[in-house]
Amino acid sequence: MKNTKVRAQQIIMTVGCIVFLVWVGIRGMNERASDTQETSTKVDEQLPLASGGVHLVDVSEEVVVVNQAYPTQVGASPSIAIRADRGGELLQLKVDVNDRIEIGQEIAFLRVAQGDTLGLGKVNRKVREAKIHVKEELERLLAIDRGEDGSEAKEKYEKQYALYNTAKKEAAEYEEQLNKIASSSNVIYVEKPIKATSEGIVKQILVGAGRTIEVNQPLLMIQQGQAKTIQIAVSSENYLLVRNHLRQIRAKVVFQDQSSLQLPASVLESFTQQSINEDGKIVMSLNVSSIPNVQDIRRLDLSILNIPTKVVDEKALFMRDTTSYIWTVNADKKVEATPVVVVKKEDGKAYVQKGNASWNRVLIGDLTTVKEGDIVE
Repeated sequence: MKNTKVRAQQIIMTVGCIVFLVWVGIRGMNERASDTQETSTKVDEQLPLASGGVHLVDVSEEVVVVNQAYPTQVGASPSIAIRADRGGELLQLKVDVNDRIEIGQEIAFLRVAQGDTLGLGKVNRKVREAKIHVKEELERLLAIDRGEDGSEAKEKYEKQYALYNTAKKEAAEYEEQLNKIASSSNVIYVEKPIKATSEGIVKQILVGAGRTIEVNQPLLMIQQGQAKTIQIAVSSENYLLVRNHLRQIRAKVVFQDQSSLQLPASVLESFTQQSINEDGKIVMSLNVSSIPNVQDIRRLDLSILNIPTKVVDEKALFMRDTTSYIWTVNADKKVEATPVVVVKKEDGKAYVQKGNASWNRVLIGDLTTVKEGDIVE
């Protein structure tokens, strides 16, 4: 009986040990499986970027002042045309380029027909039109002559040659009519002056002596007063910066002798885009008519105040075409390329316009390995 009791105790202890060992084994297996799963997930999310030596860094924010200096060009001066108040043959121009003329000053002399001037004017126009027609027919004839050979080309040439001769004959007839009217006792020629109706500086002479001119035909181009604007050429990024912060700009012009003049805020309201130059830069114009010596302006200095920026490592920037980009991480932990406007660079840092940007981390490292949509933890 005693032996039976001892054996029962031994069996109970053995079963208990086995159950304990099984429980410990199962628990250990679960813990190892959990560790393996966690490690695999972490490596899987970081692998695409970590393998390229790329990592995330935080960015800071800062309100900055941006100083810019631009060489200037004087804008076009206002100009007008001086026109003939009668028709005739231009005998003499009494002014030259860069001469200053006053209202009422004689600037030219015309040889004007008086008498049967109505008939003379009509024939004069016919003669001019006939000469133009002769020239056009000759150009067509020469074009055929330069073309292909063959019977068809020869036939075209002969037809055009006949048209050319007809045009010459008509022109000669009008010339003869003109000579008859001009030699008529009813026609006399007198010299008449043309007087300036505006004042200014002669910038261009449009006709020469010996030419027949019509009523109201432009003779001269004159500049009235000095230029009223200066122009600068800016990159597209700086154009956006100036346009978006116009009320925060302080500006001054620098003259040839290095003296300077602070511009009032009202002047900056005239800052406008004019065109795009050959280098792809945007030409901006500023009205400075209140300055007496516009021609002496050489530079425009701008200070743009209180610009909210995000400060990133300069190595975070990369270019697409002419636009600066950075790699940021969105809410889904995916990498995306974000365009930025760089307002200045200093000590290895790039200051970019904050705008409505919500990102606060950027990627740096070997950015050539980064792809849109990469996942980062």
